Amino acid sequence: MSVLSDNEILDMINGGNLISKDFSLSSLTPNGYDVRIGSIKLQERVEDHIEVPAGSGFYVSSMEYFSFPDTVMGEIWIRSSYSRKGIIGSFGAIDAGFSGNLTLYFYNAGSSPIELHSGDRIAQVVFHRLEQSAKSNYEQRSGNYQFSKGITLNSEKVK
Repeated sequence: MSVLSDNEILDMINGGNLISKDFSLSSLTPNGYDVRIGSIKLQERVEDHIEVPAGSGFYVSSMEYFSFPDTVMGEIWIRSSYSRKGIIGSFGAIDAGFSGNLTLYFYNAGSSPIELHSGDRIAQVVFHRLEQSAKSNYEQRSGNYQFSKGITLNSEKVK
């Protein structure tokens, strides 16, 4: 497995893979892509601008719509600028064959509230090329969140 460089990421995006909607060149990094906030859910409120109090958990959706081919998977990392403010998050891998918006969970473990806006870069995806195509991609294995849009919390198939 190898990490895709910015040149490889751009080539794949130009070929209709990885990010099929709302790609931003300014979010491209040397070895990944900074995910931007689409919407934010704090308790029952879903907004595009919100202040998250200390000690509160919140969800965000990615602004980008991802379209992973069967030969690429992704790892999600919180941006260090947020971890320095006390924001923590735990993420799974993005499976080969996944398409949709990401839903990410964070927790403000800091001592101060934090302001979030739609469009803020909050996490980074590092793309890995598989040595061979997956036998069964995400959609074929479970696909619970395949084609998800916005913040998607239930585990029923989205289709």
